[in-house]
Amino acid sequence: MGRPKSARFSLMTDGELLAHCRTLYEAEGPAALTFQALKAAGVYYPLYERGIRQADLIARLGIEDTYKAHKTAQPLQRNGKILQRWTWDRVVEEARQIVATQGNLPPAAWFQQNGHQSLVQAVYYLDRSWEALRDAVGDFITSTFVESRNGIRWRSHPEASLSNFLYTRGIEHRRGDRYPDTYAEETGRAYGFYDLHFLARDGWIDVEVWGENPGGHGEANYQAKRSGKEAFNARNSRFLGIEFRDCYDEARLSSILAPFIGTVIPYVFDRPTDRIIHSTHWSNSDELLEHCRALASEMPDGKFPTEEWLRKRGKWADRPGPAYNTLSVYIKTWIGGVRQLRDILGQAEASTTIWDRAAALAAWKAFWAKHGLTPSQVRGAARGGEAVDDATLREAGRLVSAIVKYADGADAANSALGIVPVTRKKWTRETILEGYERLTRAYGATPSQIVHDRRTGRAVIPDDDYRLACQLIDATKREFSGSAEVLRLIGFQTPSRKRKPRTKSATVKSGAGSNDTRS
Repeated sequence: MGRPKSARFSLMTDGELLAHCRTLYEAEGPAALTFQALKAAGVYYPLYERGIRQADLIARLGIEDTYKAHKTAQPLQRNGKILQRWTWDRVVEEARQIVATQGNLPPAAWFQQNGHQSLVQAVYYLDRSWEALRDAVGDFITSTFVESRNGIRWRSHPEASLSNFLYTRGIEHRRGDRYPDTYAEETGRAYGFYDLHFLARDGWIDVEVWGENPGGHGEANYQAKRSGKEAFNARNSRFLGIEFRDCYDEARLSSILAPFIGTVIPYVFDRPTDRIIHSTHWSNSDELLEHCRALASEMPDGKFPTEEWLRKRGKWADRPGPAYNTLSVYIKTWIGGVRQLRDILGQAEASTTIWDRAAALAAWKAFWAKHGLTPSQVRGAARGGEAVDDATLREAGRLVSAIVKYADGADAANSALGIVPVTRKKWTRETILEGYERLTRAYGATPSQIVHDRRTGRAVIPDDDYRLACQLIDATKREFSGSAEVLRLIGFQTPSRKRKPRTKSATVKSGAGSNDTRS
């Protein structure tokens, strides 16, 4: 029997209409409740006329979680391409594959440098953290222990934060020792360990960092364990218990530790960012900074975006892509806000570049003229394992983003500018030597001199030879110690070039500013 016509649904009561929708759901699953499916079944408009939107229908049927899971699992269409949506399950599964090949979960920077940037971004816009991913994949090598700045590996982030706080103030400390045997006798537990010991003005202090439910233990079990330790240390005048949240707060720790070490101003800094980021967040911020650098490199102007952009607010409310609410919170909590983050990234002053089609094409052409390669080719080379300096790679990333947004992509830009990218061949030592021999015979100059002559207008160099010279310079760095080695192997001696003679006026001008007071 076919489905009733839309007109027949209009005669139903709300209850009958909802019952029919439930029948569709039970027969076909969540797919029956998509907009397209409801419309095809003839029930969408009768529902709409009664003020029952699709979201209301799903809520009334009590299947919000099921429908959300269904939508999340569906492929995503962008620019005519079918893309698999990132879900937490997918992130964990792909991370497990990396763990299987690498032996453990590498830091976020490794993922960004090896073509897995989207996975790192997904962790943050799914409101998760890198530590949560470590736990999810069971990477006990990296998740159970957190390394502090002095190289000690701790059992938790709060302990590492406390260690960093002490380290930057020059306070000697070490991992916790085992409790005395009397602890087992009094509590009935097999053994116990302190979390940390630090050297106060009058001797060593025994420290426990109290958590709410650490290590996956049941709360009741943990509370019993904590009570036992507190009772045992009640007569220990050198014992200090610290709540784990206080370990993340510089001001709270300063107050708690002042009776033992006084008020000590931080003075041990190993990295440029250490003076900016509170020591209690050093261990958390390292991977976050790498992710922020990668995100900034994908922006058209190369600058890290504003908080409004991250949260999709104000003029950015309708921008494409996910919101980075969790990332925004981490930046505030661990680094001190976007402004401070930009200082760390060397972006204190916002870029004044205003992108439009003309500006994007001009920058694309300038990059091609400078490198003999398009930005897309440079990024492809980097993904293929070729050595590309960070500045060039960041510039290429910015230009690719700008050209897609303002000039319809790389192919359209190349066509508009008359650029015909040459398919890059795999450079070997032999092909590099052959290229050097051809250019030195033709011009009596090295590739570096040829590039210089072309850029300064000293000589007219055809485009093909100019690009070859640029590619040879780049390939030489990967296969040889330098151009001197190549020139020695082909028996070519770099011709000396006369310097431009200084004019009399230049000599006089130079002498006018000297400090020679001899008479």
